[in-house]
Amino acid sequence: MIPAWLKTEERIAPPRDGGAFALRSIKSLGGVMARLRVQRGRNGRLRIPPLVKLLLLLALIVTLSLARHLLLLLAIAALILGYAATLPPRDLVSILRPAAGAALLALLLFLPAMLMHPAGRMNNLIVVGKIFLSVIAVNCFNRRTQWNELTRALRRLHIPGVFIFVLDLTLKYIVLLGGLIVDLLTARELRAVGRDRKKYRSVGGVLGVTFLRSTELSRETWEAMCCRGFTDDYKGL
Repeated sequence: MIPAWLKTEERIAPPRDGGAFALRSIKSLGGVMARLRVQRGRNGRLRIPPLVKLLLLLALIVTLSLARHLLLLLAIAALILGYAATLPPRDLVSILRPAAGAALLALLLFLPAMLMHPAGRMNNLIVVGKIFLSVIAVNCFNRRTQWNELTRALRRLHIPGVFIFVLDLTLKYIVLLGGLIVDLLTARELRAVGRDRKKYRSVGGVLGVTFLRSTELSRETWEAMCCRGFTDDYKGL
């Protein structure tokens, strides 16, 4: 016979406590950082050299910024949107979302000027459209270009090796530290049951561990550079 107390269903409902906003903010930040990848871009069927793509992107953005004729703006918009339409739907959503956010932010910034000076409303809308198209062009370039190819293109443009080295290390350690933040917060949530009146102390602990880990990684990188005789001649990953 099974005792009656074993048949009783018990449900534990931990009370809500404060500090959830700080934890959600840090976890979302860590998730965004962890989603970055060094090898992120994917080349399409038509393989264009990264240097050519970079120069075309710069020329397109400069032309878009200086263009005043409406027909030229429509032609550039058709070119950018037509190229973006060839991407997979998942990539297209991730491209259009930040572009829409940047355009919305620009529209909010121009809104007081548009209300106070209705005569210049059309010019303000054109600037918002240029921002939208520029962000789409940069995101398309990011989706179709790997980071090491961009490094190689910058090197061919005679960009100093130290500058490229800092860019590579920055992106690499953003990925590592972002993943560390996500793992620490996940472990903290799995071990936390009920009301925690010291949640902000937990947040401080996560930030402290991240800082110590970043200091350790920087020291290890410096020691590795010294052991290998680094001479500022950096060719990229």
